[in-house]
Amino acid sequence: MPNMKNINEEINRIQNIMGISPKNFMNECTIAGVKLEDTIVLAKNRDRGYKAKIELVHEIVDDIEIAYWRDIDTDWSEGMNEYGIGIVNSSLAVKEDEKEGENINNFRENDSTEKKMKSYNGKKIRKALSYKTIEKVIKSIVSYTGEDKYDVGLKGETLVADDENIYVIEMTRIHNHIIKKLKKNSKLIVRTNHGIYQKDAGYTKGEKRKSSLSRMKLAKKHLKDAKTDIDVIDKLKQKYEDDPFLNPYRTKNMYNMSTVGQIMLNIEKKEIVVRIDNEMGEFVGIENKLPKDYTPKIKIRVENEKTHLDGEKLPT
Repeated sequence: MPNMKNINEEINRIQNIMGISPKNFMNECTIAGVKLEDTIVLAKNRDRGYKAKIELVHEIVDDIEIAYWRDIDTDWSEGMNEYGIGIVNSSLAVKEDEKEGENINNFRENDSTEKKMKSYNGKKIRKALSYKTIEKVIKSIVSYTGEDKYDVGLKGETLVADDENIYVIEMTRIHNHIIKKLKKNSKLIVRTNHGIYQKDAGYTKGEKRKSSLSRMKLAKKHLKDAKTDIDVIDKLKQKYEDDPFLNPYRTKNMYNMSTVGQIMLNIEKKEIVVRIDNEMGEFVGIENKLPKDYTPKIKIRVENEKTHLDGEKLPT
């Protein structure tokens, strides 16, 4: 059987030659789907290797209202649509994810971010949100190509939910997509940066594998007690381990991958809450592209958050 490491290196070599890799910036994070008594919640801690500049966008795409947060340097986007369908994603392309921070900072210094850092993945997620049914949303996630015919589908761990079900999609460049629906008697699902169905995907060894496993374990343990939507992101924010690299909400650490913000999607209420970390993130505003006199179906709220001190959440 061919060596998987050699296969990955060859794929990366070909993609670099073709100019694909710089456009496929991914998303190393902790994501969760939780069934509460009155709603389904999707939530995420977004981790980056740079101080992220985040905006919220509210617009109509293909006659459907969507709202999402967007990293203005990479175009990464996640959110929900007026039909109560939400999407969040976490990376399995971890080597690219780690390089992204250095690339962003270099491009910012050269004032060439807009020309070089755009990702196709933001468009994939926004396109998926422009469908009315969860079946069509999932089909779009696994099959959409857009501008890049060599990069089919949204890679990584993706959670998709409507008001009845949560689905997880696991997909990489060298693995076909696997789609699973959360069982009726299951309350939650958590994903980080290692493959569950495809064991050789994402982090497979070392301290980074340890972090991925720890973040998943801690999130699962504490989200079981969540009663409300805000409980979900509060529990994803808490400090459980002394080593900041092992917590779902990662503060500054030796591996230069910290949480820049959180997003929470309340499916039943059609509400988005975004928290931006005051140290590692910067909220640049809300871009309202809705037509004049349009009454939005999706509610959005932005909160500024400070990092932890000795396990306590500092006042905003």
